Amino acid sequence: IDEARLEARALSVEQVVNVLRFGNLNLPAGRITKGYREFLVRSMGEYQNVDEIAHTIVGIAPGEGTPIYLKDIAEVADAHQEVRSYGRTQKRDSIILMISKQSGANTLKVGNRVKKELDEIKRILPASVHFHLFWDQSEVISKVTSRTGSNAAVGGVLAVLMIFFFLRSWRPTVTITLAIPLSIIATFIAIYFAGYTLNLMTLAGLALGVGMLVDNAIVVIENIFRHLEEGEDRNTAAKGGAREVGMAITASTLTTMTVFLPMVFASGIAGKLSRGLALTISFALFASLFVALTLVPMLASVIFKKRKKEEYRKRFGEAQFEGIKERYRRFLSWSLSHRKIVLGITGGAFVVSLCLIPVVGTEFMPGSDQPFVTLTVEMPVGTSLEETNRVVEKIEDLLTQEEGVETVGAFGGLSEATKMDVAFGTSEAGVHVGQVSAMLFDKKERKRSNAEIMDAVRFKLPRVEGARFEFMDIGKQMMGGGGLAPVEIKVFGKDIAKLREISERIARKIEDIEGLRDLDTTLREGKPELRIRIDKERAGRVGLTVGQVAGTIQTAMQGRIAGQLRSGGDEFDIRVKFRESDRSSIEDIERLTVLSPLGARVPLTQLARLQYDEGPVKISREDRSRIVSITANTFSGKRDFGGAMRNLLRFKFGEALRDLRGRDLGAIMKDVKAKIKSEMGTLPSGYFMEFGGDYQQMMETFVVLGAALALAILLVYMVMAAAFESFTHPLVIMFTMPLAVIGVVLILLITGKTISLVSLMGVIILAGIVVNNGIVLIDYVNQLRRRGVEQHQALIQAGATRLRPILITSGTTILGMIPMALSTSEGAEMRSPIALTVIGGLITATVLTLVIIPVVYSIVDRISYKTSKKAMKMLHGKEGT
Repeated sequence: IDEARLEARALSVEQVVNVLRFGNLNLPAGRITKGYREFLVRSMGEYQNVDEIAHTIVGIAPGEGTPIYLKDIAEVADAHQEVRSYGRTQKRDSIILMISKQSGANTLKVGNRVKKELDEIKRILPASVHFHLFWDQSEVISKVTSRTGSNAAVGGVLAVLMIFFFLRSWRPTVTITLAIPLSIIATFIAIYFAGYTLNLMTLAGLALGVGMLVDNAIVVIENIFRHLEEGEDRNTAAKGGAREVGMAITASTLTTMTVFLPMVFASGIAGKLSRGLALTISFALFASLFVALTLVPMLASVIFKKRKKEEYRKRFGEAQFEGIKERYRRFLSWSLSHRKIVLGITGGAFVVSLCLIPVVGTEFMPGSDQPFVTLTVEMPVGTSLEETNRVVEKIEDLLTQEEGVETVGAFGGLSEATKMDVAFGTSEAGVHVGQVSAMLFDKKERKRSNAEIMDAVRFKLPRVEGARFEFMDIGKQMMGGGGLAPVEIKVFGKDIAKLREISERIARKIEDIEGLRDLDTTLREGKPELRIRIDKERAGRVGLTVGQVAGTIQTAMQGRIAGQLRSGGDEFDIRVKFRESDRSSIEDIERLTVLSPLGARVPLTQLARLQYDEGPVKISREDRSRIVSITANTFSGKRDFGGAMRNLLRFKFGEALRDLRGRDLGAIMKDVKAKIKSEMGTLPSGYFMEFGGDYQQMMETFVVLGAALALAILLVYMVMAAAFESFTHPLVIMFTMPLAVIGVVLILLITGKTISLVSLMGVIILAGIVVNNGIVLIDYVNQLRRRGVEQHQALIQAGATRLRPILITSGTTILGMIPMALSTSEGAEMRSPIALTVIGGLITATVLTLVIIPVVYSIVDRISYKTSKKAMKMLHGKEGT
């Protein structure tokens, strides 16, 4: 509408809207009968095309009687809605299509079907239309699962080579190796019926368990070998060898499986992540036990050659291994004679490892190197779309220039997608908000991680007063971390102004803490508004209502829908509004006139007053209390071992500790708490703080996994007590667990990993594995003692006899996990800490078990003997025998 022409013809925008609205109707009018037929009656008045709308009569010229057509006062055009958003890919205008899968659907299958359909669509589109597959979660999942599967395969090969190295024959090696595929096939069946798929955690369970799958078979085969070496025939050796270790391997398998029960029933994100892994390993171990007790002895009785004792000893390297056994016997004999020294050194190592835990550091979940970088740009509220777009374009240029970036895209403004985000409360939206994303090359094709690329871009961002830039961690969200910030300080209270003051003070106090990035608060400034306050009395005196005045303003500035034009099966809104030149400034609003029912044109300035103000701010609540959050991302940096050594030599222990630890989440939060406590003092009455974000999830997860670990230890003890029919012998075996802690702490410190959700899962798995060697050792000690062998001699003989199976089983488990531990491919951040934890703990536990467990057994057995004698004396008046 041309405002000047409208006024010249004494018309109002309301009249135009009403004419279009009531001139565009198809209305039913009942029915009528003619002869034997019934007809529906319908009046037809809808517009058929744009030209018909232009020729609509909207009034009669006063004094002339000539009709006034809409085309006389307005331009009628088939156009587009006003642009309030934008989307670009590689600096070209684009439409961003986001596809979500149904709940429970397989991401990989859905992704493959979508890509197949896209290929079909491309064939029917013009050559000028290009597709960019910007983010494909199915591709990421495919790479992660394939890499995890290859880790398992390589681990299996290494485990087999370890077996061959010790046994020096293909026959027992093949027999044991059969346990791996048979156990895995049985595991797949169990996984299918349990309703799980092959994903990162289930495949990680197989990769972790592949070295353990042969443990039971190794113990059985090694014991059969020992019987063959003693001159027994194949059938007798197979039966006796399997029967002799049957209880030990059953108990060790049950103890390992037992530790997974608490993980299966754990709550929260820890339970969701660990459940598939725990069930997979449990299924695999149960299958391996069945194979070891049935198929392995059967195959041994068939394919082993009948040899003399001397031939077996020569053929399978027993003579060469005898030297190692002899040195071990001498060292064990010395250890049993110097128990205080041995226990003192071991206890000291355990205490030192506990003291090093703060140096290792803590975090909720390791950051993963995903091929994706996303940056949210939030300009000051009220910034125009053009200005926001200008800043976003600069950031696009920055990302395009970064090495390792393949595709850059951006979108922003107020679109249907961002409106949905606002409705769900997941992000801000408006013309002042934009988002820039970059698809990176594959991990092996770039030198820097996504975190390093983000940090490089962070320091090049344009300096815009009041603007906020925040990077998003897509990898964490994929692994269930959600959209939480690593650091979040929640302030609760009633008064928004007071909450703003407190949150700003906290932000200023912690902004200089090393490791914090993208510091922000959730309380936003209100959007600038021009408020038109209508005077009801003045409007009433000229025959106008508030609704008529407000409606005229709305139609003139924003436009009003006056019906739809139907064409070709589609509906298009008919929107009435002023020309751009008549509504582009505040002066245009002030010049606006309203036509009263009395026929007079009344200037808007006579009916209302204009004033500047701010719109309402977003008020967040949690537990029915108002809340403002201070959020921040973290940057760990790199551990500087050289700097740590230099600071140690200068006796600067605090700086050395910082160099060793880096800036993990636990260390950063410790500094944040200290800063807030020292600087902020106590909050006013009615106001209080809580810590949320990743830190809160980390603490909750540690509590859940800590309880799971405690329950797992208790269950392991109960299973061993039932198997040994004793309370003391399982207690001896439990000493392997603190021995494992030494290795866990050392390997995490050396490799730069932290104590996190995944490494704690490794600790729980370790709790069930480390006792296995102790079970095999103590079980044979008891067998020898029942045969009448004296305690000291039984310990030495059992240690020497079980040395080879212990080294083989531990070696195969460790080698089976090495590919997973050393992996740097996609998903390695989630796999590697679990494997490293188990490897480190198993190495120290295996080495020390061969010495410490016999020493502890001798002490506990002596104490038990004295205690029983005293008890018998108290009961019967004399010492029992």
